[in-house]
Amino acid sequence: MKNKKIVLVTLVLLVVGFIAAIGAYQNSVDSKNNELASSNKGVPFVRDHSPSFGQNKNKVIITEFLDPECESCSAFHPIIKEVFSDYKVETKLVIRYLDNHANSKFAIRLLEAARIQNKFNEALNIMFKYQPKWADHYAPKPELLWTFLSEAGLDMVKLKSDFETNNIDKMLNFDRMDAATLGVRGTPTFFVNGKILRELSHKALQDLVESEIYK
Repeated sequence: MKNKKIVLVTLVLLVVGFIAAIGAYQNSVDSKNNELASSNKGVPFVRDHSPSFGQNKNKVIITEFLDPECESCSAFHPIIKEVFSDYKVETKLVIRYLDNHANSKFAIRLLEAARIQNKFNEALNIMFKYQPKWADHYAPKPELLWTFLSEAGLDMVKLKSDFETNNIDKMLNFDRMDAATLGVRGTPTFFVNGKILRELSHKALQDLVESEIYK
């Protein structure tokens, strides 16, 4: 019985120590990211090449690391759209890429080609809408995006031309480098003025955005 108590106490202490270590690590990461957010003009949260939207009157930057082939990004997309729509005057939404899937780079090249026509959001909405068809796990067909994107009001001839000539390698390398600096591995990952969103929910995102707007 005594040995069981000792083992139980030891396990409790180990769990408490583990939780404390995680908390300390998260605080350390938050502190580091806050320093990064307040220096270097927002790098590594913002780059000049990044798609960005909003008036940002309250100087609140929402950074999303995104992959158009990511199912979680697609699932959370309506939430970020709604929250940003509510605060597009007060904030700026910045998109960063992480091409973690087999056809991500293909889709991102299309997105960037659409951005030249100021149709980035329309193209992204279409990509997420039809993601189950073009990004099927067992039989992906990314070429279907050419058909689907015709719904976005794009000049398809220009889209194909810009797709062929637009080199996004440097952009993707910068985004992956910045993601590594911030400890980002998966998508979607959000930061608001350098503070990471720890829970992917409407309430958590709205609370974090509002805490920065009204602080």
